[in-house]
Amino acid sequence: MSAADTLMANRKASQIFFHLVRRPAGLQALARRVQLKPAECRKLLERMSRAGLIGLENRSYRVDWEGFLPLFVTRSMNIYSLAMPWKFIASYMDQGEKDVVAAACARAEREMAQIKVKLAGNDVFFDLVRSYFEILVTEAWAPSDYLEDMRITDAIDEFEIALLKLLPLMRRGRRPSAQHRELYRMLHQWYKQLQGYDTPLGAALRAAFEQQGLLS
Repeated sequence: MSAADTLMANRKASQIFFHLVRRPAGLQALARRVQLKPAECRKLLERMSRAGLIGLENRSYRVDWEGFLPLFVTRSMNIYSLAMPWKFIASYMDQGEKDVVAAACARAEREMAQIKVKLAGNDVFFDLVRSYFEILVTEAWAPSDYLEDMRITDAIDEFEIALLKLLPLMRRGRRPSAQHRELYRMLHQWYKQLQGYDTPLGAALRAAFEQQGLLS
């Protein structure tokens, strides 16, 4: 687990991050808001800065959105990364590849790296991620204490789950820019991989549904 992953799963670091999404803050004000001693808050801020989560400007800490976006992309692709090798296994079997799994995994890793770079460089996706976190911490979508126990990783993991519900609702037809079109293509491919992938648990559930005549 990387330093960034450890921090994004840490409750105190997450509280700092969510407060900085609302507005930049100096050390003393931030420590009061998150109810930490200044020394402990400073140590967390230094670690978060090194990990690319936040930055310091004019003595105020703020979210480093450009540094955070690649972290978001990598973390959010949990199921997608697992599903991707299956996309290539059949073709490598047809080619008579000796180690089909190793070849498929290597190909998937290369393709995932390209997708992550494209997503992190897409301005529409950048605005989408930033808007998501700003809405999350400012709108009354949940009880007032909901954010107190939430981790950054919780917010990131929700993206992949939500994609299954939201992509079918995305506007069809002409898209306003090339970046919108590129983002839709990437999200649609992601969505298709999520739909087609089954863990052993998911495969067993599917078989059980079929046995009971519940699937068409």
